Amino acid sequence: MKLTVYRGTKEIGGTFIEVKTTNTKILIDAGYPLFLNGAPIEENIAKLPYTKLLELGVLPRIKGLYEWDVPKFDAIIISHAHLDHYGLLKYVHPEIPVYISAGTQKLIEITKLFIIPGNYNFKTEIFKMYERFQIGDIQIKPYLMDHSAFDAAAFEINAENKVIIYTGDFRGHGRKSICLERFITNVTNQPDLLLTEGTMLGRKEEEILTEDELEQRIMKQARNNNGPVLFQSSSQNIDRIVSFYRAAIKLKKTFVVDVYTANVLYELRQLGNNIPYPAHEYANIKVFFPHRLTQKIFNKIGEKYAKRFSAFHIPKVKLQDEQDDVIMMVRPSMLRDIEKCDLCNGIFIYSLWQGYRDSVYQRNFEESLANRGFSLISLHTSGHASLNDIKKLIDGVEPKLIIPIHTMMPTAFKDFCGKTKLLEDGEEYEV
Repeated sequence: MKLTVYRGTKEIGGTFIEVKTTNTKILIDAGYPLFLNGAPIEENIAKLPYTKLLELGVLPRIKGLYEWDVPKFDAIIISHAHLDHYGLLKYVHPEIPVYISAGTQKLIEITKLFIIPGNYNFKTEIFKMYERFQIGDIQIKPYLMDHSAFDAAAFEINAENKVIIYTGDFRGHGRKSICLERFITNVTNQPDLLLTEGTMLGRKEEEILTEDELEQRIMKQARNNNGPVLFQSSSQNIDRIVSFYRAAIKLKKTFVVDVYTANVLYELRQLGNNIPYPAHEYANIKVFFPHRLTQKIFNKIGEKYAKRFSAFHIPKVKLQDEQDDVIMMVRPSMLRDIEKCDLCNGIFIYSLWQGYRDSVYQRNFEESLANRGFSLISLHTSGHASLNDIKKLIDGVEPKLIIPIHTMMPTAFKDFCGKTKLLEDGEEYEV
């Protein structure tokens, strides 16, 4: 087998990995980059034509992958539903099948519907965790991993008497931490190559909490507060939503989500996942309808995505009257709604990566909340593996060789693993 990491050997996100044999060629992940020329990528870049994206390097120059080429890939495999792992799928040739899990497919569909419209016109093949599937002479086995993206997968890749293991993004301190143990126990021991993420290397100052520990801190903050508890997190980080939901249950408070988050929970629940969602069996979950988003649903998305939650709607007047007894998910686009509900004198818990707080939009939002009497608090834990979890993985799997990926500090692997090989983006390596 031959391996080429087109992007990711020295940066976080934007992952592109090619694996090929004599007869078969696949791509693992097709991620939109988080950085461009060493700086966070600007939002307007995504709107540029593909010719400019190729020129800038946002689209790696890979022959036979994109819709304007003759297709030369047998398949694309997506590890999870974060844009830095699938965000460039809309440029790939529609005849190349895309293998994803059911949960990942659903999250991509919801994102396309509500947030980032795109022509993701590809043939989908659904894989199931722990069940092997075949693409040409390459056999792949997906493993469910603990990550801040729902249904994230790692892959064991077998071909030509060689084994490559790709961890994808993972951690060992979330609500599915057992997945890491299961992965180490069941994946092929002593593989020829381990591709592992190292996002957290270089972030030694960042505290790593379990989701249970985070839940306890949420409860402590909420107990010491007499006003509303507002929090901001990703609507697709189900572990985090569950942490706030569990805190609300224990504190006997109403848990309020906006109609977009309600749809995320609803759609994932329909796949058979046992997660809380707006329904009669979850009596303390209510759905708030932000004005701008509700208009968009009725005018562009489809009214069924609002009406399915009519029975669980919390009106603005009721929210205002009962605000001291709610834990409510918010985002900057809801500022006008917060003002109209006269929510004030509570706490705002920021539960995302700190780097996102640097935008003017976010700073203005938090400043407005502060002016309304909200105390601003940060409570977060990473969706990525700690150094200890990375070491645990390496010790348990015992790979013959390690190639770091999805990290700003690949050289840090050499400090604790002598079997580390560093690649350059675009460099081909024969396993």
